[in-house]
Amino acid sequence: MSRSRRFPVLVVVAAVLAATAVAVTLTHPKNPSGSPSGLSVTINTESSALYCTGLSNGPGAAGRVDFYNTANGPRNLNVSVVSSQDTTWSGSLELGAHQGQFIQPSVLDKSTKNATYGVAVQISGGGVVGEEIEGGDRAEAPCVNQGATRWYATGFDTLVGSSADLSVYNPTATAAVLNASIYSATGVSEPQSFQGISVPAHTQSTIDLGTEVVNTQNVGVEVHVLRGSLEIVGVQDSNGSISLDPGQRQASAAAWLPDVTTVQNATAQLRLANPSDRLANVTVSVALGQFKIPPQRVTLSPFSTGSITITPNPAIPASGYASLTVRSSVPILTTLATGSGSVVLLSSPSAPVGEVFVRDFTALGFDAATVTNTSARAVRLTLSTFNSASPKTVTVSGGITLRGGATTNLSSLFPTFTAAGDAFLLSSSSPTIVVSLTLPSRPRGVDVVSPLNGR
Repeated sequence: MSRSRRFPVLVVVAAVLAATAVAVTLTHPKNPSGSPSGLSVTINTESSALYCTGLSNGPGAAGRVDFYNTANGPRNLNVSVVSSQDTTWSGSLELGAHQGQFIQPSVLDKSTKNATYGVAVQISGGGVVGEEIEGGDRAEAPCVNQGATRWYATGFDTLVGSSADLSVYNPTATAAVLNASIYSATGVSEPQSFQGISVPAHTQSTIDLGTEVVNTQNVGVEVHVLRGSLEIVGVQDSNGSISLDPGQRQASAAAWLPDVTTVQNATAQLRLANPSDRLANVTVSVALGQFKIPPQRVTLSPFSTGSITITPNPAIPASGYASLTVRSSVPILTTLATGSGSVVLLSSPSAPVGEVFVRDFTALGFDAATVTNTSARAVRLTLSTFNSASPKTVTVSGGITLRGGATTNLSSLFPTFTAAGDAFLLSSSSPTIVVSLTLPSRPRGVDVVSPLNGR
């Protein structure tokens, strides 16, 4: 095993403040703790943690992890970074109330090339969220506060010009062991090289799906962690365009995708996988303006993949953003694949929650920012705005009713909602809302990013 060495320098760039002084240590992070729901961290908790993986320092890569403190008081962050080549760095950050900073592992680690990174953060209190950003600010994935013991994703391509990797990080003090199963149009396989993979304590590594699944479209993955827990992110490289897929902790019989592009020159496809031993009858309802569009359907054999093309589709007009509702007779995996030409970008749908944190981490603005009420009953919405010009000022706008099944632009509900540096916490009277965000792009709607589930 190669000897670990500390990253030579610390470069912390403030997202809102100037860079703060940092104390460098060589300690490893403690074992993770937190709720299994991923990002939802109680703001009044005594301590919390965040774990991130999927970033690299390959050619042109400048990925970073953005942190934001939604709490009314300061938070101290003890940060540990480890690379796939065994380099390590540890330090601390001080985040003021309603303020943010980011770290860039590729700047910290100038001694190695073509490395990938895992990041562990121990926080004095709750309310801090983290988002990892890669691919020229076009790919995002949330950090989580607890590793997974089951992890699923689908839609990966290993075609010529593409690569698909699982970025796997073990932030704990004990080794973890995993098995990975592969789903394709022809069924399931369990390659020997993907069985019994050991991930040592405090290490980060990658699993190249292309070593066992060659020149294949729409590859599904199920990871079963036999011992320990892991933070996993899927990294799709499609002809040089990167997307980060946080995956799903479990299959679901329903999914909501409120902002799916149908514009000219764009492509949009639902990529599906059935991880069960029963047939999955899948129906997709499409709402697009005043158009009446017949439901789109597909049947998935047990342990197999399939797809439904939304754009281009002769039954679906090229007319902006469509709102999709996916229903299946058995729980399945759903991924949205968008792009243009030979580029495919993957994003997993968000599960309904009661609290969503939204911030324009890339400063590109949002082309679409909508909220959907997935239930049949109306909900009451409240928006807390953390003002970037006056960090200790929080503006609360509430009492907004969103009817059952409705999808509405956030800016039309809340005039205070903008993308100009502010941060937002959207709260619902019921855990039934989904927020969808897309970045400005040509064609429109191909860059889909995920909001953060609460704080």
